[in-house]
Amino acid sequence: MLPVSPRSAFTLLEIVVAIALFSFIMMGVVASWQAIVKGTDAGRKAAAAAQRARVSIKALQDALTCAEVNNDASVIQYYAFIADTSTKFASLSVAARLPAEFPGSGLFGDNVMRRVTFDVEKGPDNEDDLVMNQSPLLMVTSDSYPPYPITLARDVTMFNMEFWSPKENDWVTEFIATNELPVMIRMTLGVGRSATDPTLPYEWVQRVVALPVGAHR
Repeated sequence: MLPVSPRSAFTLLEIVVAIALFSFIMMGVVASWQAIVKGTDAGRKAAAAAQRARVSIKALQDALTCAEVNNDASVIQYYAFIADTSTKFASLSVAARLPAEFPGSGLFGDNVMRRVTFDVEKGPDNEDDLVMNQSPLLMVTSDSYPPYPITLARDVTMFNMEFWSPKENDWVTEFIATNELPVMIRMTLGVGRSATDPTLPYEWVQRVVALPVGAHR
């Protein structure tokens, strides 16, 4: 009779080593998956931020190219052009004859002449957001007719304006006249924070807008 060979089996040490190797492999898989998810989420947020920046600049462009002033003493206060660049973030308020496709126009019916204000405000997450407010031009703002706000861009890290001065033949950072329009405005909007330098925006957009000739009445 042939001898029976002993039955092979894993030792406890081999089982422990196998479990450890499997754990290391699974940890690597999970870490890779988390990196992919984070990268995808970061990319999605960056794309959304870039899109919102472009939409914001487009709204600013549309408001400025439709801007008007009126030097008639009876209504001049309603048409004031107000640009404040004295703080970290600029602000802008203009009277404009806005088209039907302008954001929020559906809420105002035939009130195409509206005051539009752009400024940076603290959002619910305590980040700086670019907010656009609108109200009918000749309607006194009250609890019955509050301005209509739209948050255009979130986590704003830069919003500034420069004005072309024919006298200086250069860009200047201040425009104090309220009863006239500047020739051109150069706007820069930055959102998010650069991974290499948190003081710089992740995404920024700059546009030069020529204001309409003959927008004075």
